[in-house]
Amino acid sequence: MLPDDVFRARLQTTITALRYWAPSIADAARLKESETGDYWKLAVTPEVPSGCPFELVLHADQRYDLHIGGESYDSRPIESFEWFLPMAEAVADGKVVRRHWISRLTGLERSVETLVTLPNGGVWREARGEVHWTPTLDDDGTELRERRFLPYRR
Repeated sequence: MLPDDVFRARLQTTITALRYWAPSIADAARLKESETGDYWKLAVTPEVPSGCPFELVLHADQRYDLHIGGESYDSRPIESFEWFLPMAEAVADGKVVRRHWISRLTGLERSVETLVTLPNGGVWREARGEVHWTPTLDDDGTELRERRFLPYRR
């Protein structure tokens, strides 16, 4: 964890960068920003029906929540502030894939993974369920379904 004064300075810089970026997509998405003493939140809903909506919440306790494309990743530690703006840009550019591993036999979801390809080529990745589960070659009962999202502007 960062010392509180360092964290707050970096948090404020990140919020300022995201506030500066937000108007650049205002013609293609609805934006809603809110803030309290405990958090800052930006919710983005694209006008394009197949665009990826997201909501980013930066908490004062050095944690963040990200709700992206129907998945929620809550109370994650903020280890770096460097990726929040590139993440928002990548989502608006349609660089999001959601993967579902589903049992064909039961229809149950085994795991879900969300991937966002960042502008620098890196990948932000989070998962829920059997996180590192991969079917074996002889497992014919698992199906991978991917959903790709469109850019906010086409």
